[in-house]
Amino acid sequence: ARRLIEKAELRSVRLSNEAFSALKDFLAIDVALDGAALALETFAAGAGLSLGAALDNFSARAKSIESLGLPAAKIRYDAAFGRPLDYYTGLVFEIAAENGDRPLAGGGRYDRLLTLLGAKTPIPGVGFSVWLDRIEALREKAQ
Repeated sequence: ARRLIEKAELRSVRLSNEAFSALKDFLAIDVALDGAALALETFAAGAGLSLGAALDNFSARAKSIESLGLPAAKIRYDAAFGRPLDYYTGLVFEIAAENGDRPLAGGGRYDRLLTLLGAKTPIPGVGFSVWLDRIEALREKAQ
């Protein structure tokens, strides 16, 4: 989404003023996970959009996270967040220490990666990286 805004600003993509405004409003959503579904629903209603099953799936995922005992008030949903690799096709995430400036882990869903590497048919995948050196540095700092 951020790339579309950049391209629109450079006039290589022609978005209507209404679409451009909606895209900027969407990218401004940055809320705690426990308020994200409502924020997305409010955005969609204001933009005249229906998020339907996508919002239902998002809400179910958020409830699953909460049911695991993870603190939904401390988990952020940031619509402008993205991993720096183009092969991600779905949910992407980073895990950071509270007040941390760098992620400790990050990853997401990538259904096109193996096709980009030569697979004849799409093969869905998910994965992540963990930066053990950063975790160790935090552990040492805490001692």
